[in-house]
Amino acid sequence: MAQLWKVVGGADKGGIIVRTGSELTSDPDIVRLATDAVVKVVGGADKGGIIVRTGSELTSDPDIVRLATDAVVKELSFHDGRLNYELVSGTGPVNGWVSTTLRGKDLLVKDGFQEEQLSTSAPVNEAADERVPDEKTSMKKAFEKEPSEEEKEALRNYADKFGETRDGTREGFSRKSFPWFAQQQREKTTSAEALQEALAFKGKSQSKKKELKPRLWEVDSDGEDVPMCSQCHLPVGEFSYRGREGVNTCVHAECMAQVIAREAQVEEEQRVKREAAKKLKSRMEYDIGWRVESVPKNAAIAERLGCSPLPQGLCCLVYDEIAKTVRVAATHEPAAAVNLEYLMLALKVRKDKCREPLFSLDPVDPKNMQKTPQKKFYEPDWLAGTSVGDVMFQADYFLKELALGEYDMPAVGMLSVFDWSEQEEKGQEWAAREWFVVKRAEVRMSRDKTLIPHVKMGVEAREQVLGKTGLEDKAVTSPKHPCKKFAESFTRNFDLIAERKSVVFHLRELAKASVIAKFLVDSNARIDTTWHQIADDIIKNTKPEAHPQIPQLWNMRGNSRIQLKNGRLVDVFTGGQTSMQAIYGGVQFGLDKFELAQRASLQGSSMMAPGLAPAAMQGMQMGSRQPMFMPQRFQLGQRGETPQGVDLNLD
Repeated sequence: MAQLWKVVGGADKGGIIVRTGSELTSDPDIVRLATDAVVKVVGGADKGGIIVRTGSELTSDPDIVRLATDAVVKELSFHDGRLNYELVSGTGPVNGWVSTTLRGKDLLVKDGFQEEQLSTSAPVNEAADERVPDEKTSMKKAFEKEPSEEEKEALRNYADKFGETRDGTREGFSRKSFPWFAQQQREKTTSAEALQEALAFKGKSQSKKKELKPRLWEVDSDGEDVPMCSQCHLPVGEFSYRGREGVNTCVHAECMAQVIAREAQVEEEQRVKREAAKKLKSRMEYDIGWRVESVPKNAAIAERLGCSPLPQGLCCLVYDEIAKTVRVAATHEPAAAVNLEYLMLALKVRKDKCREPLFSLDPVDPKNMQKTPQKKFYEPDWLAGTSVGDVMFQADYFLKELALGEYDMPAVGMLSVFDWSEQEEKGQEWAAREWFVVKRAEVRMSRDKTLIPHVKMGVEAREQVLGKTGLEDKAVTSPKHPCKKFAESFTRNFDLIAERKSVVFHLRELAKASVIAKFLVDSNARIDTTWHQIADDIIKNTKPEAHPQIPQLWNMRGNSRIQLKNGRLVDVFTGGQTSMQAIYGGVQFGLDKFELAQRASLQGSSMMAPGLAPAAMQGMQMGSRQPMFMPQRFQLGQRGETPQGVDLNLD
């Protein structure tokens, strides 16, 4: 006598474990016995059955015979909507792989069929060929049978005995056997840690949504399995690429190009973060970066020079052309203001070396530009560590960083050297130098004899080649050279950049102080010895240069090129730019080409500007009542005609 058992457990794990022996310690089989292992084929009635394949993949070979409708199969395993079966009854292949659903319709079912199968498969008496009811069926029928009248009468008598008392006490429950007892309610307390863990688990379970695995195959109108793209979930054609999800996934060529582009973008972002962290560490170690706190204050020096009243920050110079003396005065006009420490050091450089301060940042080994550090060069060398040397170095380093695209451009329309290289000379290796220069310089004087330095600055660039003594300027630099174009753009926007970038602004202040120093020396002005003593004290109290050499400044930019042709990837390139482009330079004002001491003599009322009343402007010095601004070098006589409406007077 044989019995048919139904598997009802292990639904959440794909079935129950099967072992090779009767002991629990025997080896388990690699395949579990599936829940509800017997299924019936209900699909494919109009096509003679459903398609059977030799493997679980949709791309595996199909069997020449279909599994007929109404066939009964035994489930062996289940994987990604595909069923591995063994034929029990009906026609079709003995075993294989089939799909359980098609376009939302079931091809195989379990519910309803198995109960019928189990009821028809009850144990039978082989001798009499009659069905023998099992124990469960007999008990079910006994409970469903209606009780007789005698059984009902006995049940009523049994129920009436519950209210009787047999020991003389009152009716009810025996308090000896069932005493009154009220259990005290205990307050359930939960620890704070348990509450936090429960809340965290609840939030995690709510935030974590079950991700539905997309179907990577579909069946067309002919019943054939069609693979789907794992990116756009559309059918793939005759040619496709293997997806990143696994071996059995397919991807369109266009989708594959997008995948490669996204991967290249993620890799580029990670590289930029690593480079930024490395550069930040280098800046902190070598004290690179402009700080406003390093700007020298005027109060202490002005007090030593006897400036009265004591200024709150801005100072100007008052020059007596007849006595050729100069003194410090307080001012509220930024155009006439000058930094006194910059002026003292620039005056000492002009007196000792007959030039303005100079700075250069050059490679230590020009033949190995990729790995060699950069050395700081000052002229004169005692400028190292002073406020003048610091502002020149920081401004020059900022110029190199901006040229290499380290920061966003401070003006609209400006491009970095990287951008110009991609447009003009892509892939070429070169070296060049960029340095700050003074394009125009003059010293003007107001009616109250206040000196007003006026400078127009810019950036020059020259291409360099490796010579016998190191890097040398090339004979001719192309006007389309990336550094040349960047220098021209920086020069056009210099004043705007100076207003937005503090380090460039204070470099211009140093240039103004250097122009004033050249004017005083060329005019043979009589300068108090206290000025020279202050400069010597500043140099004496300056600490030595902490980092005379700094690491090479670098920047990289990743390029990606993906080309599609006839539905295939024909050109794929992702990576960094390998060409070497080196930029050096420094600060070289070049003031010797300007004649600042040539000035017209002062002649009373002839210095009045055309059409300007004496009280129309305020003086440059604090407390002055004289007109504010009157440049002497460009004074003309009174014009005969009277202005009508607008008269720009550009003469």
